[in-house]
Amino acid sequence: MLYSGIANVLRDISQAPRSQKADRVADFLTGLEPEMICPCVRLLWGELWPPWEARDMDIGPKALLAALKEVSDEDVLLLKERLGEMGLVAEAALQRKGQHPLSTEPLEAVSVYERFRRISEMSGEDSEHRKNAVLRGLFLEATPLEGRYIARTALRNMLAGIGPQTMMSALSSAFHCDHHEVQKAYNIMPEMGLVVRAACLGKLDETVIQPKRPIKPMIIRPGKAVVLGAFLPKYAGLRVQVHKEEGEIFVFTSRQRDITRALNDLLQELCDLTRDLIFDADLIGFEEERICSQTEMLWYINRRHLSQRSQVSPALLAYDLIYLDGEDLTGLGYEERRRKLLAVLGEPKGMPFQGISPAELRVIKSQDGVEDYLLQVRRAGGKGLMARDLGAPYLPGGCSKHDFIRR
Repeated sequence: MLYSGIANVLRDISQAPRSQKADRVADFLTGLEPEMICPCVRLLWGELWPPWEARDMDIGPKALLAALKEVSDEDVLLLKERLGEMGLVAEAALQRKGQHPLSTEPLEAVSVYERFRRISEMSGEDSEHRKNAVLRGLFLEATPLEGRYIARTALRNMLAGIGPQTMMSALSSAFHCDHHEVQKAYNIMPEMGLVVRAACLGKLDETVIQPKRPIKPMIIRPGKAVVLGAFLPKYAGLRVQVHKEEGEIFVFTSRQRDITRALNDLLQELCDLTRDLIFDADLIGFEEERICSQTEMLWYINRRHLSQRSQVSPALLAYDLIYLDGEDLTGLGYEERRRKLLAVLGEPKGMPFQGISPAELRVIKSQDGVEDYLLQVRRAGGKGLMARDLGAPYLPGGCSKHDFIRR
């Protein structure tokens, strides 16, 4: 498939009314060959790999301007000042090329896809130069309209108004799938290219929870518990999902980003476990007796040099078990999932602790008891309580109706 087809459909979708965007996407999907579904959807979507893959193009407006400056006879800095948005800048710059490609063959979609993925693998001292060479080559071969969307793909912002619900409605229409089944597949395999490919092949019902591939976490809203029952303390920290399979351990954020490398020392305790599992947890930190803020934990996992010494002692507070030894546990009630979690990780540790611990759970049946416990948690440095329905299942990507965070 030619990349001009991607550029044209992106332009048409961006200009279409919101009510018609899904239909335009559906028309595009039905015309694709099965082997081209995944890369073409990713080019349309603007995300060229799953969020859990350790890739990053690390390209900003300055890098794009540098590449355009070598290709165009226009004053690209003046264009940037006048037009602002880099897609429009690239389109205007490529109206007057100072160079011409050796080949007159039109740009292939798969070539654009593969070259961007190659950029994401570049690192080292001369990586900036090598990335510039690839970008320069793309702009050299691109038409002005193609240049608009190449620039936007590099910045991961397509500006076409295609959100997850639009894409799911489109693939439901294109492949005659039940929208609920599409949503379910996306929640347990949150990468649109893979979901569309599964829909195209009629394999949505084969999408299952797998270690090393994060699922969307269940949403637990702030509010007041309707049914009194199980309560767990909440502290400042980052919600994470921990995966272990065959000795390999991965930790993902709630946005499916892999942060394992930042936590290698902490995960040693998990290496001693013999079970394959996935569990929901909060990544918290201690500095002596003090519980670190969320900002401090963000700094900790994003520190540039992971070997850099830090005063923060990270720890994992486990709240829910999602998967164990090949079994999807999401359909079980919370009480049963909790029992299995304790069987694997042991009883809760006292605060502060090292390593990994299940969160403390108290079953409270009076409102006064809840208020007393909330006060205790706040005095100990906590932020609130999580109320859990002991009989409720885990809903990947869904919003729980009976579980709440009480501040």
